[in-house]
This record gives sequence, C-alpha cells and structure tokens, in this order.
Amino acid sequence: MTEKELILNFVNQYDRPFNAEVIAQLTNMSINAIESLLPELIQSQAIKQIEDSPPIYVRANRYQARIGYQHYKGWTFSLTDAHELLDILEQGRYKSIRDIAQDIGKSRQWVYIYLEALASIEVVDMRGFIYVVISRQNVPKIGRKVQKGILGQLRSLNRIGCYRLICLKA
Repeated sequence: MTEKELILNFVNQYDRPFNAEVIAQLTNMSINAIESLLPELIQSQAIKQIEDSPPIYVRANRYQARIGYQHYKGWTFSLTDAHELLDILEQGRYKSIRDIAQDIGKSRQWVYIYLEALASIEVVDMRGFIYVVISRQNVPKIGRKVQKGILGQLRSLNRIGCYRLICLKA
C-alpha cells in the first residue's frame, strides 16, 4: 500500500477533523511525507482544509444528503433509487416483483415498497399484468402519500379488464 493510499484509507474512515500529526500518529507515517501529500488530496477534493492556523482538515462530503420522505418504519425513499427502478421497468416486461428484485439487485420487500409508493403517486401502473411507467413527473413526490394495498387493487382491476385511469368497455 502506497503512502497516498494509506492516507486515503485513513481519511475515508476518520469522521472527525484532523491534522498531519493525527494522521502520523494513527498511520505511523512521517509528518513530512503526509504534509507533502495533503495539497494533492485537497486538489483532488478528497479532503477540505477548514482552518488555516494550525491547518485542520476534514473529509470532503462527510455528510451525504439524501432527499426523501419517510414512509413507515424508517424507510426513506431516494429519488436516485426510484429512477433506477423506473429504468428497469422501462427496459423489460415485468409481471412479478421477484423478477424485478432479481434484475435490480434489491430485496423483494424493497421493490414492493418502492412500487407501492410509485403507484400511489401515479408514476407506475399495471397494464395486462405488466408493470409500466406512466410518467416520471411525480417522482419527486415519492413517499409523501403511500396508499397501502394499491398493487393488489391494480391487479384486481386488471382481472376485470380495467385500468386505473381508463376503464375498457366491452
């Protein structure tokens, strides 16, 4: 492991402000070697200098902000994850949550919760027992209002030949 990799490993694990002496104590590296690498780490935006005298540093992006709304039991919806699920739905013809979960690499529970939230805001619907994306317009509203059991209702509507927005007349 090179000196730079050792310092980066330290930075990625250390959540508190630090200086060259702290890195030297915890990594057994010389302070001169550390001080020569710190400007390079600042340039690559791995760390930020928050104090000039004495120089104190912190890891850049220590706090990753997640925009989302809590639904229940601590579930937080991520807009990125929602768009990833919608991309998967648009690529294939999925009839089961199990197949979606397998392709997206998440649990069936995760897929069910997200589909339920997306169906509640009229982003996802079921047509011919296949999950389809209606519109991505309401995705930022995910998690604000989740209608429990909406996926079962969509399946029931499909059984009688109706859709949520338009009912087919025989």
